[in-house]
Parts: sequence; C-alpha cells; structure tokens
Amino acid sequence: MIKLVVLTLAGSLLASAPAFAHEEHDIEAALEAYSAALAAEDVTEAEAWVLADGEDFTIFEGSGTNIGWADYRDHHLAPEFAAEGFDIDVYDWHGYEIAIDGDLAVATFTIRMEYVSHGEARERDAHGTAILTRTESGWRLRHLHTS
Repeated sequence: MIKLVVLTLAGSLLASAPAFAHEEHDIEAALEAYSAALAAEDVTEAEAWVLADGEDFTIFEGSGTNIGWADYRDHHLAPEFAAEGFDIDVYDWHGYEIAIDGDLAVATFTIRMEYVSHGEARERDAHGTAILTRTESGWRLRHLHTS
C-alpha cells in the first residue's frame, strides 16, 4: 500500500513538473518584458505588464512607496524618464527564483543598472522581489520591492 502511494505521488510530481516549468517560463517572460520596457523608458509598454487599475499595483523602491500604477507612473517613472541628464544604459533583471501557488507567484531576482545621472556615469547592483497574479491576459505584476 505504501509503495502504491509513493509511486502515485511521484507520478503526480513528475507529471506536474512540465506545467510548473511552463508557468515559470511565462512568469520570467512577464518580468523580462516589464524590465525591458523600463530599460527603454517606455511607460506605456511597462503598464501592459502590471495590474494598472486603482491601487492593485504597489511598489517599494528604496525608501519610496507608490500605491497604484498611476501614482508610480505619474510621480516616479514619468518625471525620472523626462529628467534632463538622466539616461539608462543597462537595466537588466536576471537570476530569477520563482515560486508559484495557484494564481500567485513570487519571484526574487538581481538587478544590474548602468546609467547617467546629471552627467555622471553610475553603476549599481540591487535586488528585487515581485508578486505576480495570473490574469486572463497572463501573469501581471501586483507588487514590486527593489533595493
């Protein structure tokens, strides 16, 4: 009897491995698309990868807090991208570790930044945590914390 239970459990786990791999691929693709939009300073494209309605999206960036996509877009991203003397050379998310539980996923990752601010070239390595929600359109960012 125990042998049957173990074999059944092992079979279930093996059968679900491709499904989890597919989900992880989709989550990583959403994160890559969002970070690529930020690297291109494309706020409209970035919005396609977040829960943009109301206060569904939150971000803690360093010591800053934005509640809602519109707050982050209008009071952080747009002014930063429009600032004279600010230019992104490299903005790369990599090294994803992803955990999935139903329609929620958590991803941790490393961020590499190279940019010019006020005429000064800067480099920075940081870390991020993302919470994503599965929607009818695919995985979308619900929360980000970068530091």
